[in-house]
Formats: sequence, C-alpha cells, structure tokens
Amino acid sequence: MQNQNLNLFKPRRVAAKIHYSMISQFMFVWIKHSRPCDLKVQRSQQNPELLGICFEVANNDTIDMMCDLKNSLKIDIIDL
Repeated sequence: MQNQNLNLFKPRRVAAKIHYSMISQFMFVWIKHSRPCDLKVQRSQQNPELLGICFEVANNDTIDMMCDLKNSLKIDIIDL
C-alpha cells in the first residue's frame, strides 16, 4: 500500500469569468497565494467586457486560491 499513488482526483481545468476591470483584483489574489498555477486569459466572444481566466486545479494551494476568489470577488468559476 505504501507505493500506491494517493492522488484520487485528476487535475481539472476551470475558468473564472470576470469583468475586465477586475483583472488587477484577480491578480492580487493569485499573487497572495504565491502564484499556485499558470493562467491563460481569454476575451469572451459574446461580450467584449468579460474575460475568462483559465487555470488547472491540481493542488491544494490552487483550491485555496479558487475559494478565496469566489468569496472575495464574488465571481463564477466554471468547469471546462
């Protein structure tokens, strides 16, 4: 049992939907959590004022950051 891989969950890709004016607030939270993941920023095709910030949830630090984003910025985070 000691040699078994204890990773029960696979990493998942998510996107945070934000207004473009909130990008500095998002980056503040990302830096506060010591940049736990890579980010990819994309404009929305339907609404030019919205951005999708995509990242992979693969560790506990990223989970903590995601919870902080949801609570402090009141944003939606969707699975991709």
